[in-house]
Amino acid sequence: MKLFQFLINKLLEVKGTASVSRSVDYVNFVENRYPADAYKGGGRLVPIHFSHTVGAGTYTTGTTDTLSGLVKLFTHPKGWMFTGLFVSGTALSASAGVGQTPVIGDGTTANKYMLASDADAAAWIGLVNGESYGYTPTANMPVTLTYGATGNPVATTGRVTGTFHFIPGS
Repeated sequence: MKLFQFLINKLLEVKGTASVSRSVDYVNFVENRYPADAYKGGGRLVPIHFSHTVGAGTYTTGTTDTLSGLVKLFTHPKGWMFTGLFVSGTALSASAGVGQTPVIGDGTTANKYMLASDADAAAWIGLVNGESYGYTPTANMPVTLTYGATGNPVATTGRVTGTFHFIPGS
C-alpha cells in the first residue's frame, strides 16, 4: 500500500505537458479516506434478489404466463433510491428468433428498470434502463415483469432471476 501511495504521489508531482487528473471520488476515497457510504450520504446498499420460473408465481392478470403477461416481483419501497440491477435468465421462447423481449417496470412505466431485452437465447442478460439510476419513488411501487408481445413464454424451463440494488431513504 505504501508503494502504491508513493507511486501516486510521484505521478501527481510530474511537471510538463502531461498531467494526471484526479476525480472527486478519487480525492474522497483515496486521499481523504472517506468511506463510500459516508461520502455519498446515502447510507447502506440493500440488495433485493428475485427469481421467477415461467408457470409458477403470483399473477396480476390471468393464471398463466402469456404474451404481454404481467408478473409481480416485489415492491420498491417509497424513498428508496434505485442504484443498479443485474438480470439474467434462461430461454423464455421455444426457439431463437421468436422475439420474446421482456421488460421490468414499476407499474407506471413498463420499462422503468429493464429495457426490452432479447430473451430467446439459452442464456441472456437484461439491459438496465440507465435513465432510472437514482429513481426514488414517493410511494411504494410494484416491480413487475412484462413479457414481450411475441412468443409465449416456455413453462417450467424459462426463468428470470436478478438482483436490484437500493439505498434506503432516511
